[in-house]
Amino acid sequence: MGSLTQEQIDHYWREGYVILPPVLEPEEIDRFLNRAREIVHGDVPEEAANRIVKDISFVKGDLPLPEDPEHAVWKILNPDRFDPTFREALSIPKVLDAVESIIGEDLMAFLLMFIYKPLGVPQSVHPFHQDALYFMFAPQDDCLGVWIPLDPVDAENGTLEVVPRSHLDGVKAHGALDGINAGAFAAEGVEGVAEVHARAIQLEMDPGQCLLFNTRLFHRSGGNKTDRHRRVITLHMASTKCHMTSEGISEYAFNHVRGQLYEGCLKPLEAPPLHLYGVQRSPEEFDEMSGR
Repeated sequence: MGSLTQEQIDHYWREGYVILPPVLEPEEIDRFLNRAREIVHGDVPEEAANRIVKDISFVKGDLPLPEDPEHAVWKILNPDRFDPTFREALSIPKVLDAVESIIGEDLMAFLLMFIYKPLGVPQSVHPFHQDALYFMFAPQDDCLGVWIPLDPVDAENGTLEVVPRSHLDGVKAHGALDGINAGAFAAEGVEGVAEVHARAIQLEMDPGQCLLFNTRLFHRSGGNKTDRHRRVITLHMASTKCHMTSEGISEYAFNHVRGQLYEGCLKPLEAPPLHLYGVQRSPEEFDEMSGR
């Protein structure tokens, strides 16, 4: 049964997002933080090592590699593929209960990421974009994003910025920008537009709080100007009643986390690959790919 109030549900549909009270206990937060650090420091299967992606500033050599390897990381992509601790992040009970209030009780979780903002790297920006661009299934309103900070987040250390009600329009064309991490596309005609930035809200959230947002909502994150961490767990949820509109990719492997499945609709991917995109690459090849 869904846990949101009608006021929270109305806010989500009107504004495109809603912020929830903490969905994780402090000890759960510590467990995810400690496990991420262990993974980055080498406790990861060899075939999954390329899921640890460095920030482009370090890949291209614009900045020297820090002594602590965790301080150079952009993200760990789909750590649930190889790690039981992060597999638990796909089905956090308070998250599932809240999501059920918005898109129903039949749920798939997918595209889990542990995302860093490297300390003191203000240029590590993800421009305004819409997640719906990436997802080849419909209806769009039956999918949403989940963003859970594990540190206090604010404008100085790279919090998320959202543009309220921007989800009410369609999905814009997106493209790559120089100096931005590979895959962090920007919506055309949005990033750098004063009117859009003026409407944006920089979210201040406590560890364990949870943002649910419509996949058409314009959102971005700035760089981290501080010596404070900004680490988040993010994933997406979709109704199992959604259907594919074109061929998907294995990185969006669906995990059935609640309710039932339906004929002709989304299905879990059996044995998703450990290698990023299912391809085995050397660390050097992957660094070059990540920095293009």
